[in-house]
Amino acid sequence: MRKGLITILVFIAAFVLFLATYDFRSEQKQQLENYDLSAEEYAMLQDGDLILRNGYGLVSDAIANSMNEEFHVSHVAILLKSDTASHGFRIIHCISQSLSEWDGVQEQSFPRFTKDSQRNSIMVVRLKGVPDSSRHLISQKALEYMDRRVPFDHSFDIEDSSHLYCSELPWLIIKNEFGIDIFKDKMNEQKDHMKFESFWNPDYFEVVFNHNTRR
Repeated sequence: MRKGLITILVFIAAFVLFLATYDFRSEQKQQLENYDLSAEEYAMLQDGDLILRNGYGLVSDAIANSMNEEFHVSHVAILLKSDTASHGFRIIHCISQSLSEWDGVQEQSFPRFTKDSQRNSIMVVRLKGVPDSSRHLISQKALEYMDRRVPFDHSFDIEDSSHLYCSELPWLIIKNEFGIDIFKDKMNEQKDHMKFESFWNPDYFEVVFNHNTRR
């Protein structure tokens, strides 16, 4: 009994050490990077565009690796045009308290978002099939969710919109505002709606630019 307990404690200690070491190395790598978009790419951005990336740390890498998709991403956010913000845009997204001071839909500066993005992981996409004059509704509705302080959905229950996870936020807005369900073929037992591939599906989105090197 005692030997078994010691084995369990050693395993737990080793796992905690692994987590701490992984995140420490990720943090060191992040501090050394100076990742950013080019001036030409910033000029291509529009209000309501979506931006995808792979973040730093064990959680982000675990998400990207488990999805095993064409592009290595772990997060999606919404661009909000702002004349007072750095590079003319703010970021609205839904993240958990493990990555922020609080759970839920919130704002982040563009420089902070790129700083939190692994090199060559960013891609920007634009919803197709809607007038350019209407696409700003995506960011405006995202602001409304932020003002309501909608919390993060830790159960990843897409049937419950009182809590939202990162990709659920743009999916819900696009579905409600434009009647376009980008997850309509993903509602299955495999929970394919949690994958990010819908956001570069050419039936729904135009890829504005793509740094992602995983193919």
